[in-house]
Amino acid sequence: MKQHQKKLSLIVMLISFASFSVNANMSGLSKKIDLLFDDRSQKPGCAVGLVENGEYIHSKGYGLANLEHEIPIGMDTIFRIGSVSKQFTTMAIAILEEKGKLSFEDEMKVHIPDLVDYGEQVTINHMIHHYSGLGDYEYMDYPGRFKNAVGEEFRWGNEDYLTNKEFHDLIKTLPLIRKPEKKFHYSNTGYVLLALVAENASGMSLREFAEKEIFNPLGMHDSFFNDDVNLPFKNRADAYTPIDDESNKYKINVTNLSWVGDGGVYTSLNDFIKWDENFYENKLSMGGESLIQTMEMTFEETKVSKRNQKMDKEKENENTYAFAQNLAYYNGYKRWSHSGSWVGWLAHYARFPELRFSTVVFCNTNEIDATIISDKVVDIYFETLGE
Repeated sequence: MKQHQKKLSLIVMLISFASFSVNANMSGLSKKIDLLFDDRSQKPGCAVGLVENGEYIHSKGYGLANLEHEIPIGMDTIFRIGSVSKQFTTMAIAILEEKGKLSFEDEMKVHIPDLVDYGEQVTINHMIHHYSGLGDYEYMDYPGRFKNAVGEEFRWGNEDYLTNKEFHDLIKTLPLIRKPEKKFHYSNTGYVLLALVAENASGMSLREFAEKEIFNPLGMHDSFFNDDVNLPFKNRADAYTPIDDESNKYKINVTNLSWVGDGGVYTSLNDFIKWDENFYENKLSMGGESLIQTMEMTFEETKVSKRNQKMDKEKENENTYAFAQNLAYYNGYKRWSHSGSWVGWLAHYARFPELRFSTVVFCNTNEIDATIISDKVVDIYFETLGE
């Protein structure tokens, strides 16, 4: 009897020690992440989350969501996440494909009848993977095509203005800058056109479709594609740019442009973890693994493979692009990631499926590079694993 009690006591001690070690490691991890940020008590900053097995092991706001009212960044603070939004656009397209509303190999003109004749077969799949040959509106691939009110080159962000319809009408007229499949060329233009494909195939705006088919099923009730940036909503993080390096003074740097698809998703840490978890336990469309497998198919795989056939590449840092996710390898582990930036907002999301670990970084000042913060957080996490 005494021997049995000794064994139980030993087991309790081992469990307690293990629990203490885990807590100590997590505490050390959080302290190291805190050191990545200077004193931001009167500055804009970032929300940083580390997800492990479906739960945050670190989640904290650094700085202010609103400088005028001194509102701190928290778990429910809503950020614009730039091009990280593209994952939600491709998910919308993938859901429509699974429901039989379109095919990835459909020509774009099938779903956008008034699209310019490209003179080439350009498919939805080309647009998803940036192999369409279409240029990018933001990076001067079309000089002279976008003008402001005084006839000068359009300034993107918040200095000049176009309505959604005006912008859509313009990009439907843009020609290819090279033949399809010749070169990977990142195109925000293509993703705005994908938003129009989703709209025409579903009969709803991308905002409405994503709310019905993505955000509501996942319980992401504070997340949305913002196709009218003039509408107010609670818990918004305003975006800022420093006036200079010395004064600690800022100017507001938010957008007055409202089209979506290439960007436009607003979300919070508390909501985004539900998106992350869905890659492991899919709740969207018909459920099951098929939709997630689609989201991890590169352009080459979609050409030569069928769904459920997975890739066989294990080279360190061999980069590929699949449904708005970049694949690379870190310490031999797959890492799916994407960054985003627009005016004063920056974001980065990285997911390690084999470890069921992810990092989420949302910032409301362009003086902080969310990708650099995310990479440093990943390094800290792996250092902690080795302790």
